[in-house]
Amino acid sequence: MDSYTLLGSLVLPDRIVPDGVLEVENGVIKYAGRACGTSVPHGARRVDGLIAPGFVDIHCHAGGKFYCHDNPRAVAAHHLAHGTTSMLFTMYRRIPIADMLKHTLEIKELLPELPNVLGVHLEGPYLNPDYGSGIGVETPVREEEYMPLCETGIVRQWTCAPEMSGTEKFIRDITSRGIVSSIGHSCASPEDVALAADAGATLVTHLFDATGNAISPTRYGGTLEVSFDSAVLAHDGFFYEIICDKNGVHVRPGMVKLAIKTAGIDRIVGITDCCTGSEDDSDVNFFGGELVGSKMTMDKAARNFYALGLSVPDVFRVCSLNPAGAIHADGEIGSLEAGKRADVIVVDGELNLLEVLKA
Repeated sequence: MDSYTLLGSLVLPDRIVPDGVLEVENGVIKYAGRACGTSVPHGARRVDGLIAPGFVDIHCHAGGKFYCHDNPRAVAAHHLAHGTTSMLFTMYRRIPIADMLKHTLEIKELLPELPNVLGVHLEGPYLNPDYGSGIGVETPVREEEYMPLCETGIVRQWTCAPEMSGTEKFIRDITSRGIVSSIGHSCASPEDVALAADAGATLVTHLFDATGNAISPTRYGGTLEVSFDSAVLAHDGFFYEIICDKNGVHVRPGMVKLAIKTAGIDRIVGITDCCTGSEDDSDVNFFGGELVGSKMTMDKAARNFYALGLSVPDVFRVCSLNPAGAIHADGEIGSLEAGKRADVIVVDGELNLLEVLKA
């Protein structure tokens, strides 16, 4: 369905247009706005629901029963069926870096068959082992180790802990090659956060998760030190990933609201951090008592943000436009605007998914 016209309520970045028209020509949005004064093509279809941009997930390890590097087709299809029309396959530091390269090259070969996969997000291996990464220290000091991954051309985002030795040069190297530098799994001091930002870091990996304080315990009883999370929120220029699961396991509801109030709605990026897990109604995974990502799809994440009181346009900022902006793809995807790719979903008033129209 490369060319079509839909009539109904459109979700735009700043409002809902109840008498809207969405015109798509050859997979590109030609017009998105009010019907008034617009000639409606013959064959236009009226939609009972909200016409919205497809979800964008920049931090997703798995889908259903598979990790992205084990069965890329199944993972991509699983998330597309839930409205994620653009995503980054994410690999974690427990995968050795040589295997990260192998899997990245395999995914690159398959990209023509994965219409909703934009590339790869590497979460590690240069993370702080005390904050969620669970294995020994690795530092980005060997260019011959990380440059081959940069040269694959499909790494779009790379997470590191800025307090690790060699990180500042690493951030400069990857950002100079068009890769978004994200920081997380960290207890970096405000000074280390500032150095990372100056080197080119623009994104924070799952705010309020797997992070800590450079100074612990506090130097003065009854007071707080500046944590990694406080340091990044105090710094201008970052986008902030947030895992918003149903029961506030990853991030308590009050902390989600604090991040929105502090950073502004335009800087919050909803993610799933989806991993494989048990088949139950929970949004999250626990293995051996350890929290290991979520089982969410982005439609669930969107409903969780909505339940916190966000307006429908703000939900789609957080779950579509902002993630696209965080990886410099908002000129092509993330909102219903003329000239952008027609990645479209239809949801009901409670944001339950009704239809997916992938360009």
